[in-house]
Amino acid sequence: MKRTTLYLGSALLGALLVLLGIGGWLPAVAQPAKPDFTLKLMGINRTVPQYRLWEEYAQAVEKRTNGRVKFEFTSLPELGFGGAETIRITKTGVVDIAEFYLGYVAGELPMVEMLEIPGLFPADQEVMQKAFQAWKPYLVKLIDEKVNGHLLATAFASDQFLFSKKPVRRPEDLKGLKTRVHSVSIAQLVAGLGGEPLTVAFAEVYTALERGTLDAAFTASFAGHSQKWYEVTKYLVGPVTQVVQLPLVINKTTWKKLPQDIQQIMQEEANQRIDARGFALRDTWHKGGIEGNVAKGMELSPFTPEIHAAIKEVLRTQVVPSWVKRAGGQEAARIFNEIVAPLVGFTATPQS
Repeated sequence: MKRTTLYLGSALLGALLVLLGIGGWLPAVAQPAKPDFTLKLMGINRTVPQYRLWEEYAQAVEKRTNGRVKFEFTSLPELGFGGAETIRITKTGVVDIAEFYLGYVAGELPMVEMLEIPGLFPADQEVMQKAFQAWKPYLVKLIDEKVNGHLLATAFASDQFLFSKKPVRRPEDLKGLKTRVHSVSIAQLVAGLGGEPLTVAFAEVYTALERGTLDAAFTASFAGHSQKWYEVTKYLVGPVTQVVQLPLVINKTTWKKLPQDIQQIMQEEANQRIDARGFALRDTWHKGGIEGNVAKGMELSPFTPEIHAAIKEVLRTQVVPSWVKRAGGQEAARIFNEIVAPLVGFTATPQS
C-alpha cells in the first residue's frame, strides 16, 4: 500500500512540475530540419526502370546537400496528363523537373525527332552515341529556347519492339494491323507499311490490347515488360533501331533560384549517374527486357530481311522526307546531313 501511494505521489508531483513549467529542463525531441528547396520531379511512369534512375539521382542530391534539397515524385498518369503536354507542364512550372520522351513532343517540336526516326541507324550503340553527342548542343538550345528549361542529363530507352497478338513474319502481316504508336515518325512508318497507327497512352495500352482495340504496340522491350504486355500479346517482333532520348529537364526559372553550390551538386550527380551511364543502361535494360518477356512465354520473332527492306524503303521515301518538311526544310536537312547522313549512308533534301 505504501509503495502504491509512493508511485501515485511521484506521478502527481511530475504532472504538477510540468504544469508549473518547472519540468521544462527536459530535452526536446529534435525535429528534422526543413529543406530549403523542395523540387517536384515528374517521370513518365513509375513502373519503368528509368524512374528508379531518377530516384537514385534524387537521393544522391539530397544526401550531398545535407537535406537542403528535397524531391517529391509524381508521374504523367498521376497528374492526369498526356506525354504531349510535357512541354507545357515544364514551361509553366507545374513541376520543377520532368522526364521527357522526345517522341511525345515531336508534334510541337519536330526537330527533336531527328534521332528518333525508327530504323534510321544500324544496330550499333557506338554509332548512336556518336550521333547523340553531335546532336546534343542543338537539343540543349531547343530546350532552353522552347521549353524554358535546363538540360540536366539524358537517359536512353532502347530499340523498339512490336508486341503483337498476331505473328508478323512477312511485310504483308503488317497490313491492317491496329498498332499503338508513340511518335509521328513511328506512325508514318506503320502507315507506310500498311498498318493502322493508333495513339494510345502508355498506361492504357494493356487494356486496349486485352479488349482488342489494338492488335500490337510499339515500345522498348523493358517498357512493355514493366506493363506486363506479355500477358496480352504473344509475339515480340523486331526490333527496329531507334535512339530514344529521355532528357531530364529542370524549369529554368527554378534552376536560376538555386544557389550555385546546389546547382553544381545537381549537375555533377546528373553527369555521373545518368549521362555517364546512359548507353550502358540502355543496353542492360534492352537485354533484360527481352529475357524477361521470353521468360513469361513470349516468342521472340526477329524481323526478316524482307521486312527490314520494306522498312528502309518507307524510311527513305516517306518518313525522312516528311520529317524534313515538318522540321523546317532547308535547315533541318542541313543538320541531318551534318550529323546523321555520314553514319547512315544517305542524305536528306528540302525537296524530298
